[in-house]
Amino acid sequence: MNTENLKKKNMEIKVDENILLKIIIMEEVSDPYVQWLNDYEVTKFTEQKYLKHTLESTKDYVKKKYYSNNDLLFGIFVKGLHIGNIKLGPIKFEHMSAEVSYFIGEKKFWGKGVATKCLQTIIQYAVIDLGLKKIHAGYYENNIGSARVFQKCGFVVEGIKYSDVIFEQKRINSVMVGYLVK
Repeated sequence: MNTENLKKKNMEIKVDENILLKIIIMEEVSDPYVQWLNDYEVTKFTEQKYLKHTLESTKDYVKKKYYSNNDLLFGIFVKGLHIGNIKLGPIKFEHMSAEVSYFIGEKKFWGKGVATKCLQTIIQYAVIDLGLKKIHAGYYENNIGSARVFQKCGFVVEGIKYSDVIFEQKRINSVMVGYLVK
């Protein structure tokens, strides 16, 4: 596994002519970013909905991920505008595996294929540059958008955690998915 790539904290990955992934830095934490994290529609399928985010707490999180030895937190930028994040990590070097998660905060970019393109790019980076063999993720069963994104990117359902989380006062399942390099 090429862990030297993980140390390049000024890293940028071009997704296409309009979309760029780059390691997010504290100076890029903005009021709109914090507003996304406090917007129920943006976070309703995540555990972030249970937290109250501030500029300071968000900068602390970004700083923690920036200095982490096993996490890469990328901002998703479309024509220079920060619209969301995608995180690869924690990376478990001993198992050559990692978790991936993402969100699109700018709602005008929902349903436009941005998350799919970014996830495909992160998978390629994880496999080719880091040498990972397995990537996994999870989503609430009623998050149809994420289900489609993971399926389009080659993830398969590996398990269901029945009655795992509460969503709008109702117990629902969590779906665990994985991408395995063959």
